[in-house]
Amino acid sequence: MVVVLPGYIGEVREWEGRSWFPPGPQLAVCLSGGKESLADLTDGELLEVAAAARRQTSWAQARELAAIAELAGRRAAGGVEDDPRVLSAHESVTDEVAAALTVTGNAAASLVHLAERLADDLPGTREALEAGRIDLTKARVICDVTESLPADAAERLETAALEKAPDQTSGQLRRRISRMARRLAPDAVEERKREAVRGRRLEVWDNPSGTANLALCDLPPEEAHAVYNKITAAARGLKHEGDGRSLDVLRVELATRLLGGAEFPEAVRALLEQAPHVVEEPPAPQPGDDVAIPALAAMAERRLAHVRARVSLDVRPVAVRQAAQRIHDELAERRDTVCQGDEETHGRPGYRPSAALRREVEERHGTCVYPSCNQPSRRCDLDHTIPWRPGLTCRCNLAPLCRRHHRLKQSPGWSLFQIWPGLLIWTTPAGAWYIVRPDRT
Repeated sequence: MVVVLPGYIGEVREWEGRSWFPPGPQLAVCLSGGKESLADLTDGELLEVAAAARRQTSWAQARELAAIAELAGRRAAGGVEDDPRVLSAHESVTDEVAAALTVTGNAAASLVHLAERLADDLPGTREALEAGRIDLTKARVICDVTESLPADAAERLETAALEKAPDQTSGQLRRRISRMARRLAPDAVEERKREAVRGRRLEVWDNPSGTANLALCDLPPEEAHAVYNKITAAARGLKHEGDGRSLDVLRVELATRLLGGAEFPEAVRALLEQAPHVVEEPPAPQPGDDVAIPALAAMAERRLAHVRARVSLDVRPVAVRQAAQRIHDELAERRDTVCQGDEETHGRPGYRPSAALRREVEERHGTCVYPSCNQPSRRCDLDHTIPWRPGLTCRCNLAPLCRRHHRLKQSPGWSLFQIWPGLLIWTTPAGAWYIVRPDRT
């Protein structure tokens, strides 16, 4: 069914539909102007400007890296190697870049390395950055994950990465292609891990707030997680005993005492004795058919794109929200049938899901279902997409939301629809939409 919203067609605005506009000198002209030039734009147009500025930034960064690569190539061609009296060509150009760009030596070395990788080994990534399809952070992720891989594996990984990179956050991209790297070149990945572990270290650095960070870097993952889990378990025990401080604060207090030389039982006991026993209100409960998901996601994308093309920016938020609601309502009977199975009803009585249902939903989505969030689902609220009563406690109405995005969902102008178990649509106050698919069905 095509969603037709008569009367919504309005005037075409300056920035409407500029998502196709490629970066370069022409886009730079379009983006010029002071702050006052933004005052008359709609919310949707402001987001178009922000997205265009990001594409332009990627283009400029690609030019910066191309210039660095060209300079590095010239210095390498004319440098004197194996002379202990002078710096190597690579070291020299790194210092040259650091001085010219007013960055640290480490930052300059990172730029030179990335520039050389993009110029020599990752042409597709270089082109995607220059075209504004990815940003510098994603280019670094692809560079990092393909480092030290055999050439054929690196080429396959780059191709696969660029297929979905424009629609993924850097964290999502890193997780996805890291899994692929382990399948394509397990020996190279394992050797790189061993090399990193050999360089494990303790680092400290100051923050602008006047505090400092202390980090154990490049530990074997099993050791790092074991330490974290042990400290977390003790912190949860302190919370259970009535300590009103947050888990984050308790973890830091425990770790600080342990690194200071205290035995584990002594550290826990000392914290328990000095705990501010604040009586806190307990947190309020926060509110597939697998073969159908690709087809339904494509259908939803077409419907919502049709609405975007047909309506003006002024009414787009309402129109997109209405279209998503219609899609949700159209699928209600089929969705209920799938969830019901051979039973007469689906869902379970009561607000809280069973342990088995929670595991199913957390396995379906490994992270919070907000498109750019990487919070693991095990640390999220299990949210009823339609609030409980009338919403059901069911696999078709539950999804993990971190506390921040749980609150966002309930904020004015935002909506979340679960049109199929694990297939969700977010709509924003500006009339944008984001379709979230399950990691597994």
